[in-house]
Parts: sequence; C-alpha cells; structure tokens
Amino acid sequence: MKSVRIKGDIDLLSRNSLSILISQDGLSYSIYDIDDKKVQALVSMQFVGNKTDEIRKFIEDEGLKDAQFENINIVYATRNVTIVPDAIFDENSAESIYALNRRISTDEEIRHSRLPKSQTVIIFAVEKAVSSLLDELFPRYNLYPQSYPLIETGLTKTKISEKPNRQRMLVQVFEDFFEILVIDKGQIANYNTYAYKSSNDILYFIINTFEQLGLSQEDCEIAFSGFMEQDDLAVLHLKKFVRTVYFESLNNDYKYFYRFQEFSPHYFYNFISINQ
Repeated sequence: MKSVRIKGDIDLLSRNSLSILISQDGLSYSIYDIDDKKVQALVSMQFVGNKTDEIRKFIEDEGLKDAQFENINIVYATRNVTIVPDAIFDENSAESIYALNRRISTDEEIRHSRLPKSQTVIIFAVEKAVSSLLDELFPRYNLYPQSYPLIETGLTKTKISEKPNRQRMLVQVFEDFFEILVIDKGQIANYNTYAYKSSNDILYFIINTFEQLGLSQEDCEIAFSGFMEQDDLAVLHLKKFVRTVYFESLNNDYKYFYRFQEFSPHYFYNFISINQ
C-alpha cells in the first residue's frame, strides 16, 4: 500500500461519499463531494499487526465510523474472483459457480457484484472476519471487488475514446497479485488475476497473454494502474515489445484538492473511480 495523506477542507454539511480500499497490506480511504464532484481526501495506512484490529482502530481514529456519509463504498482487493455473464447468473448458485474455478477457504464467504456496463457478475471471496467487522462498523455499505472499477471504468473510457474498437490491455497491480483485463471492440475479451513475486513475473504474463490471444504489438495499448513504478525495468522492457504503454492519469470526470498533484495518480486511479 502506498503511503499518502491528503485532506482538504471537507464540508460536513455537503453530500459526501466515503470509499475504502482494503488490500492485503493496508487500507486507504477517500472522501468525495458528490455535488461539487471533487475528491477532497485520500489517506492510506499499512498493516503491521492484526488486520481487523488495525482496520477498526484506523477507521475510528480517522472519525469515519460516526461521520455522516451519503453512501459508503468498500473496495476489497483479492485475486480470488470469477466473472460470469449476468444472463446465466443465479444468486443461489454463486458458491457452486465460484467453486468450479477456485477453492473456498473456511475463513472466507462468497459475495457477488453486478457490473451493469459489461452485463457480467463478479463472484469473489471475502475474509469472514473483515466482512463481520464492516457490518459492525457500517450499517449500510456497498461492497465491490477491485475488478469492479477496473472493468466498468475501462469499458466507459474505451467507449468514448477516439478508437472505441481498439484493443486495450488494462493492468492493475497490488502488493501480492495483479489483474489483466483485455478489451476488444468494446467488449471484455479476457480477464484473469495472477500472483507474482517480482515485476518480471508481470512482464511474463503480459507477453504470454499477447501471444495466447494474438494481440497486436502495434495496435494494442497497455495502461497500468495500481502499485507499479513508472521506471520499473519490466515496464521499460515491455516498451520494447509493445508500441503504446502508459500509466493512467487523474480521472478528468472529477475535480481534486490541489495536493493530489503530489503523488502518482495511477496508484489509486481505479479506486477513486468507484465514485462514478
């Protein structure tokens, strides 16, 4: 989790939205002024002890538990996800569908989230201890996997781009896993998550995906987001293989407190986009 602490003057009388990102190594939150369409805060912390104890303490210390928010969005980062078409999804069969591809641990529960733009459903696993804590802290909240904003924002951005039929690969990196989304002709062509130990693993899986799907090195662009550095050697090597490689910038749909220019915008690009 990248360390950042940016807080503007938050009007508690305004309609504000709270978003929280929970990953393997830390937690971040952002506060968004709905009427002004402005992101006013982005704060993060790293776990050093018991995850649930630290989540509780951080949320209480930051005054988030008792504050009034129009809505609360929780983004849970996990590589344990399965995507199915909405047309064939049955809520009562979510666990059995998930179990076709992944093992369900005894300390996990299965949740799902519908993606309206892609007409798909993401089935994902959440730690029971974290889920119980969230239910205790927030009587009402929306829970999403990290792939939700990646896919929904990616499809929207592709649709309104100058080349909506262009092949695009979106790569979002977290501390212990990353995900690859391939969009072709405005539709999801491929999605998968991968564990990694070094950035060379990321490079390997990207090139392998290009080869398996027959993607064009000249025409398919790659957009990075998440916890990947722009000067990483793997990225520099990738630029020799693929013509267009870049990192996401601030989402132009929002305004931002001026201090947002102090950190690389691709770190939390998709997380902030959950407000759409």
